[in-house]
Amino acid sequence: MDNHQPPQLKSTTTTTTAISPPLLRHILTLDATISLYLHTVTKPLIPRPLLRLLELIADFRFFFPVTLSLFLATPPSSLLRPHLLLPLLLCSLLDLLFIALLKSLARRPRPPYAKHDEYNAVVSVDNFSFPSGHSSRVCFIASIFTFSRTWIVDSFADLSHPRGAMLVHRWVGGDEALAVMLLNGVVWFWALSTLISRVALGRHYVLDVFVGGCFGYLEALLTLHILKSQLL
Repeated sequence: MDNHQPPQLKSTTTTTTAISPPLLRHILTLDATISLYLHTVTKPLIPRPLLRLLELIADFRFFFPVTLSLFLATPPSSLLRPHLLLPLLLCSLLDLLFIALLKSLARRPRPPYAKHDEYNAVVSVDNFSFPSGHSSRVCFIASIFTFSRTWIVDSFADLSHPRGAMLVHRWVGGDEALAVMLLNGVVWFWALSTLISRVALGRHYVLDVFVGGCFGYLEALLTLHILKSQLL
């Protein structure tokens, strides 16, 4: 049966299952099989420049400086600073530490069937595959946007942001809640698209993406809990 196994998958399962318990070995083999299938199916359907753009936007080296710049440019009186931008900054740092630790412990190789020479790791441990740092990042971003939607609505309604109020009035008839709901929808669509892109690009296996996304959600909860206790 091994003779019919794709060479890419064969090399992957050989390295990841040789030292794994039987149950974990079966899970990793199934994960590798599904991931290779999805990568093969989506490769001709999704333009590679789009996948690379999603990868760039969700990269720590792009997201953190942009968020920090927005934080510094936002007036101190704005509700966005303590309830959205500060959680995003803190969670970015926590995510970088947690994912690096997990990668160093798991040390799962990335899928061998993708071009990894075009991807420069932030740190050396980022060359490992499990879990996906991009997936955790986009999920904590989307989760924080969702958990902070009340404060975002209030910031839109704040008269000290005339440009934001003008946009809300022009596009959604002055309904700040609707504007934030649409914004949340866009952020989650971007997050889910990025999750798919990690497998489509061959950067990660499905399990890497799933676990990374779950960690991102938990990191958002932890970050908001820490900041809430500090503000009380």
